[in-house]
Amino acid sequence: MTEPENTPTPQLTQSQAKRLRQPLIGVVVTVAITMLAVFAVMGLRPERDVTFTPDVDVEEAAGWTSDVAEFHAIVPEVPEGWTANYARWENRAELGVTAWEVGYSVQEHSFLSFAQTDEPNPAWVNDATRQIGPTGEETMAGLNFEVRENDERKYYVLQAEENTIDGTAIVLGGEATAEEFEIFLESVAESIDAEVETGEDNGGSTE
Repeated sequence: MTEPENTPTPQLTQSQAKRLRQPLIGVVVTVAITMLAVFAVMGLRPERDVTFTPDVDVEEAAGWTSDVAEFHAIVPEVPEGWTANYARWENRAELGVTAWEVGYSVQEHSFLSFAQTDEPNPAWVNDATRQIGPTGEETMAGLNFEVRENDERKYYVLQAEENTIDGTAIVLGGEATAEEFEIFLESVAESIDAEVETGEDNGGSTE
Protein backbone atom coordinates (compact mmCIF):
# COMPACT_ATOMS: atom_id res chain seq x y z
CA MET A 1 0.00 0.00 0.00
CA THR A 2 1.49 3.24 -1.09
CA GLU A 3 1.68 6.24 1.21
CA PRO A 4 -0.71 9.03 0.20
CA GLU A 5 1.01 11.90 -1.36
CA ASN A 6 1.02 15.14 0.65
CA THR A 7 -1.77 17.36 -0.63
CA PRO A 8 -0.44 20.83 -1.22
CA THR A 9 -2.06 23.57 0.90
CA PRO A 10 -4.11 25.93 -1.28
CA GLN A 11 -2.63 29.36 -1.50
CA LEU A 12 -4.87 32.42 -1.81
CA THR A 13 -3.92 35.15 -4.11
CA GLN A 14 -3.91 38.69 -2.77
CA SER A 15 -7.10 39.58 -4.62
CA GLN A 16 -8.91 36.47 -3.28
CA ALA A 17 -7.88 37.28 0.28
CA LYS A 18 -9.15 40.84 -0.17
CA ARG A 19 -12.53 39.58 -1.38
CA LEU A 20 -12.83 37.27 1.64
CA ARG A 21 -12.07 40.08 4.05
CA GLN A 22 -14.68 42.46 2.64
CA PRO A 23 -17.79 40.71 4.13
CA LEU A 24 -16.06 40.50 7.53
CA ILE A 25 -15.20 44.18 7.42
CA GLY A 26 -18.82 44.94 6.54
CA VAL A 27 -20.06 42.98 9.57
CA VAL A 28 -17.62 44.78 11.87
CA VAL A 29 -18.68 48.18 10.54
CA THR A 30 -22.39 47.31 10.91
CA VAL A 31 -21.92 46.16 14.51
CA ALA A 32 -19.93 49.30 15.31
CA ILE A 33 -22.62 51.58 13.88
CA THR A 34 -25.33 49.69 15.77
CA MET A 35 -23.45 50.00 19.06
CA LEU A 36 -22.89 53.71 18.51
CA ALA A 37 -26.59 54.19 17.86
CA VAL A 38 -27.49 52.29 21.04
CA PHE A 39 -25.09 54.35 23.12
CA ALA A 40 -26.43 57.55 21.58
CA VAL A 41 -30.02 56.63 22.47
CA MET A 42 -29.00 55.66 25.99
CA GLY A 43 -27.24 58.97 26.35
CA LEU A 44 -30.41 60.81 25.36
CA ARG A 45 -32.58 58.99 27.89
CA PRO A 46 -33.25 60.97 31.08
CA GLU A 47 -31.99 59.57 34.35
CA ARG A 48 -34.57 57.73 36.43
CA ASP A 49 -34.32 60.30 39.22
CA VAL A 50 -35.02 63.22 36.87
CA THR A 51 -38.65 64.36 37.05
CA PHE A 52 -40.44 66.32 34.35
CA THR A 53 -42.99 68.81 35.65
CA PRO A 54 -45.21 70.18 32.89
CA ASP A 55 -47.07 73.42 33.47
CA VAL A 56 -50.57 72.80 32.14
CA ASP A 57 -53.21 75.37 33.02
CA VAL A 58 -56.33 73.21 33.40
CA GLU A 59 -58.63 76.17 34.08
CA GLU A 60 -57.53 77.98 30.94
CA ALA A 61 -57.96 74.88 28.78
CA ALA A 62 -61.35 74.24 30.37
CA GLY A 63 -62.42 77.79 29.53
CA TRP A 64 -61.68 77.24 25.86
CA THR A 65 -63.33 73.82 25.95
CA SER A 66 -66.50 75.13 27.57
CA ASP A 67 -66.83 77.58 24.67
CA VAL A 68 -67.03 74.77 22.11
CA ALA A 69 -68.59 71.99 24.18
CA GLU A 70 -72.23 71.94 25.22
CA PHE A 71 -71.31 71.37 28.87
CA HIS A 72 -69.06 72.87 31.51
CA ALA A 73 -65.65 71.19 31.41
CA ILE A 74 -64.75 69.78 34.82
CA VAL A 75 -61.88 71.43 36.69
CA PRO A 76 -61.40 69.44 39.91
CA GLU A 77 -59.71 71.00 42.91
CA VAL A 78 -56.78 68.66 43.48
CA PRO A 79 -54.32 68.67 46.39
CA GLU A 80 -51.15 70.71 46.26
CA GLY A 81 -48.39 68.74 44.59
CA TRP A 82 -50.63 67.09 41.99
CA THR A 83 -49.36 68.15 38.57
CA ALA A 84 -51.48 68.35 35.42
CA ASN A 85 -49.75 66.56 32.54
CA TYR A 86 -52.40 67.40 29.94
CA ALA A 87 -55.77 69.11 29.57
CA ARG A 88 -57.32 68.84 26.12
CA TRP A 89 -60.48 68.75 24.04
CA GLU A 90 -59.93 65.48 22.22
CA ASN A 91 -61.66 64.36 19.04
CA ARG A 92 -61.94 60.57 19.09
CA ALA A 93 -63.30 60.28 15.57
CA GLU A 94 -62.74 56.53 15.47
CA LEU A 95 -65.15 56.21 18.42
CA GLY A 96 -67.53 58.96 17.35
CA VAL A 97 -66.83 60.98 20.49
CA THR A 98 -65.25 64.29 21.47
CA ALA A 99 -64.21 64.49 25.10
CA TRP A 100 -62.60 66.73 27.70
CA GLU A 101 -59.55 64.88 29.05
CA VAL A 102 -57.26 65.77 31.96
CA GLY A 103 -54.41 63.77 33.51
CA TYR A 104 -52.44 64.31 36.72
CA SER A 105 -49.19 63.02 38.13
CA VAL A 106 -49.89 62.42 41.80
CA GLN A 107 -46.64 60.93 43.03
CA GLU A 108 -43.62 59.34 41.39
CA HIS A 109 -45.56 56.15 40.63
CA SER A 110 -49.17 57.42 40.71
CA PHE A 111 -51.23 58.77 37.84
CA LEU A 112 -54.92 59.70 37.68
CA SER A 113 -57.01 61.01 34.81
CA PHE A 114 -60.59 61.59 33.73
CA ALA A 115 -62.53 62.04 30.51
CA GLN A 116 -65.91 63.74 30.13
CA THR A 117 -68.29 63.77 27.17
CA ASP A 118 -71.92 64.49 26.38
CA GLU A 119 -71.99 62.01 23.49
CA PRO A 120 -70.89 58.72 25.06
CA ASN A 121 -71.28 55.26 23.60
CA PRO A 122 -70.26 51.78 24.81
CA ALA A 123 -67.20 51.73 22.52
CA TRP A 124 -65.83 54.92 24.09
CA VAL A 125 -66.44 53.68 27.65
CA ASN A 126 -64.80 50.33 26.92
CA ASP A 127 -61.82 52.02 25.29
CA ALA A 128 -61.41 54.46 28.18
CA THR A 129 -61.46 51.56 30.66
CA ARG A 130 -59.18 49.30 28.60
CA GLN A 131 -61.96 46.76 28.05
CA ILE A 132 -62.19 45.98 31.79
CA GLY A 133 -65.67 44.80 32.74
CA PRO A 134 -67.78 46.13 35.64
CA THR A 135 -66.81 44.74 39.04
CA GLY A 136 -68.93 46.81 41.42
CA GLU A 137 -70.48 50.18 42.27
CA GLU A 138 -69.67 53.14 44.50
CA THR A 139 -71.66 56.23 45.43
CA MET A 140 -69.99 59.63 45.68
CA ALA A 141 -71.73 62.99 46.12
CA GLY A 142 -75.06 61.29 45.50
CA LEU A 143 -73.91 59.86 42.16
CA ASN A 144 -73.68 56.16 41.37
CA PHE A 145 -70.33 55.26 39.80
CA GLU A 146 -69.68 51.89 38.16
CA VAL A 147 -66.36 50.35 39.26
CA ARG A 148 -64.12 48.49 36.82
CA GLU A 149 -60.78 47.12 37.97
CA ASN A 150 -58.13 44.45 37.52
CA ASP A 151 -54.77 43.78 39.14
CA GLU A 152 -53.17 46.80 37.46
CA ARG A 153 -55.77 49.54 37.05
CA LYS A 154 -59.02 50.83 38.47
CA TYR A 155 -61.72 52.93 36.83
CA TYR A 156 -64.90 54.68 37.91
CA VAL A 157 -67.59 55.21 35.28
CA LEU A 158 -70.45 57.65 35.68
CA GLN A 159 -72.87 56.74 32.93
CA ALA A 160 -74.82 59.62 31.38
CA GLU A 161 -78.14 58.26 32.63
CA GLU A 162 -76.74 58.17 36.18
CA ASN A 163 -75.49 61.76 36.03
CA THR A 164 -78.40 63.77 37.41
CA ILE A 165 -76.38 67.00 37.38
CA ASP A 166 -75.49 67.71 33.74
CA GLY A 167 -76.05 64.40 31.95
CA THR A 168 -72.44 63.93 30.83
CA ALA A 169 -70.61 60.62 31.03
CA ILE A 170 -67.36 60.57 33.00
CA VAL A 171 -64.60 57.97 33.19
CA LEU A 172 -61.82 58.42 35.70
CA GLY A 173 -59.05 56.05 36.67
CA GLY A 174 -55.37 55.25 36.75
CA GLU A 175 -52.84 53.81 39.16
CA ALA A 176 -52.94 55.26 42.67
CA THR A 177 -53.64 54.48 46.30
CA ALA A 178 -57.16 54.04 47.63
CA GLU A 179 -56.89 57.38 49.42
CA GLU A 180 -55.78 59.18 46.25
CA PHE A 181 -58.64 57.61 44.30
CA GLU A 182 -61.15 58.74 46.93
CA ILE A 183 -59.83 62.31 46.88
CA PHE A 184 -59.92 62.41 43.08
CA LEU A 185 -63.36 60.84 42.79
CA GLU A 186 -64.84 63.28 45.29
CA SER A 187 -63.19 66.28 43.65
CA VAL A 188 -64.39 65.33 40.17
CA ALA A 189 -67.93 64.60 41.37
CA GLU A 190 -68.19 67.93 43.18
CA SER A 191 -66.91 69.83 40.13
CA ILE A 192 -69.55 68.62 37.68
CA ASP A 193 -71.34 71.51 35.94
CA ALA A 194 -69.34 74.12 37.84
CA GLU A 195 -68.60 77.21 35.79
CA VAL A 196 -64.94 77.90 35.13
CA GLU A 197 -63.69 81.34 36.09
CA THR A 198 -60.90 82.42 33.76
CA GLY A 199 -59.23 85.68 32.82
CA GLU A 200 -60.89 87.89 30.23
CA ASP A 201 -57.78 87.78 28.04
CA ASN A 202 -57.91 84.06 27.25
CA GLY A 203 -61.34 83.95 25.67
CA GLY A 204 -62.56 81.37 28.14
CA SER A 205 -66.05 80.97 29.50
CA THR A 206 -66.83 83.55 32.16
CA GLU A 207 -70.59 83.22 32.33
